[in-house]
Amino acid sequence: MKKQHILFLFPLLLLVSCGRIVKLSEEDYSWMPYKGNETLVFKSSTGETDTIFFIRKDTLWGLPDPALSTSKYEIAAIFCKHSDPYMGKNEHRYLESYFFEIKKTMSRKAELVVHLSAKDANFYHLSSIKIDSLSRVRPMPFATSQKHYDDVYIIEAEDYLGSFYQRSDFVTKLYWSKSEGLIRYDKKDGVYWELMK
Repeated sequence: MKKQHILFLFPLLLLVSCGRIVKLSEEDYSWMPYKGNETLVFKSSTGETDTIFFIRKDTLWGLPDPALSTSKYEIAAIFCKHSDPYMGKNEHRYLESYFFEIKKTMSRKAELVVHLSAKDANFYHLSSIKIDSLSRVRPMPFATSQKHYDDVYIIEAEDYLGSFYQRSDFVTKLYWSKSEGLIRYDKKDGVYWELMK
């Protein structure tokens, strides 16, 4: 009877101990424009300002199935302090959350995730942004009132069921510079916010 238990446990132990570790490559890291200590100041087309304070850059490990496997994948993430998007016009407070992530999933595909929340603004993108898809698109030149960029990608919001678009804070698109990160975002009401510094 003991032999049967040992024979049953051996393959299970072998399965659990054969975890894979999927790490980000140098090419993947080239999509991380931030050090983790920056302060981003945005100005709107209506003259308002808003600031996002980066707190730190983290290296995390994603676990696809922690109960059955020791496999894990690497995530590089920026944690920030940002304006609460749900406060009224005359109220203000800061929240802390993740702003940006690069992750390499178990399929060995690198992905970007942008968690933009700011003053009366939220970016809804339900799926990850695949780096290999972005790499197949030629970046475009784009100028803000502060600077000219040559490596900008426009990332559209996602709202498959139409439930987010009804919100007043809905951000329709991001302007993402590969070298400098978020440089502008547009809201559905026609107001846009540009990076000042």
